[in-house]
Amino acid sequence: MIAENTTNVFEQTGVFVSACRHGIIQTLVEMRRSGKLAKYALATTNKLIDVYGPNGVTGYDIGCSFSKTVAASSIANKVKRLNHCFVVNSFHGHAHNHRCQLQYHMLYQEGLGIEDLETCECVFSGSNAVAPLIRHASYFHWLQFIDLQFDQWDQDRY
Repeated sequence: MIAENTTNVFEQTGVFVSACRHGIIQTLVEMRRSGKLAKYALATTNKLIDVYGPNGVTGYDIGCSFSKTVAASSIANKVKRLNHCFVVNSFHGHAHNHRCQLQYHMLYQEGLGIEDLETCECVFSGSNAVAPLIRHASYFHWLQFIDLQFDQWDQDRY
């Protein structure tokens, strides 16, 4: 007989994180077998708006298409009412079409300053060393290592 927590490990596909421009983790969601569905980004957006309020900006490598997803979602009215907008990070912006860059690239958005919005790439790069340690860990130890990794990440920032 296989324990329930053992099967949970096989359903995990990774984590979905958001971080502020200083590298502090804002949200961390365990992804499960659903691949890269919008539900993780929608839940994260909803939480960030609840915490930080109006006039927020979220940088996302697919910010252009995600803004359309948000417009068709259950949080569309909240996003519009609180003037939350989405931009693409610098790498995606330069690899994408010109029309998209004019509307979504952060260089053309007021108030963002000089920022590449590649913070999560740095977060994941820093967490790569943990993957071999938790690959075959129990669900409890997986959660424990993830928590320790990102807690240490935040402490190292400030």
